[in-house]
Amino acid sequence: MDFFQAVEARYSHKERFLPDPVPLADLERIAAAGLAAPTGTNSQCVRLVLLPDGDAVRALCGVSPTAGMLTAPAAIAVLTDGSTQTGEWNFEVEDYAAAAAQMLLAATALGYVSVWLDSPYFDEDRQKAALAALGAPAGHHLRVVLPVGRPDGEGSRRGKLPFGERVSYGVFGRRGE
Repeated sequence: MDFFQAVEARYSHKERFLPDPVPLADLERIAAAGLAAPTGTNSQCVRLVLLPDGDAVRALCGVSPTAGMLTAPAAIAVLTDGSTQTGEWNFEVEDYAAAAAQMLLAATALGYVSVWLDSPYFDEDRQKAALAALGAPAGHHLRVVLPVGRPDGEGSRRGKLPFGERVSYGVFGRRGE
């Protein structure tokens, strides 16, 4: 699948996964795509925890018991290391977002589905519980978990607004010819 096919095919899979295992080599390829993402001031603050099987994923289900997490055969936890940020600039949010986006596309290109799962970790107590389950050192922040696998049925997709409603030419609001 080429890049633009992966962009078009990617969707946020919020349903169940098939139990088929994700080969570690595929999970590592997806992770490598995330680590290849741009990073502000080259701080490389993104840290990944590969959860290569259902048992490893279930360790986070007490914090995030979604249908996807309960059935995912693998996942990737995306953390940031705050100690890498020096000076007045902090790019943790931009860096993890770029890494996660590239991993979602990589998963799609390899024939898997995933979803950006972050809202459970906005809660401070859930954040602490998830970091403990992952064995993350102090100074790290869990940003998102990407469950990875094959879909158990056709996943629901939300429509996107038309290109012309979201793109302007030259100045905001000017439509193309």
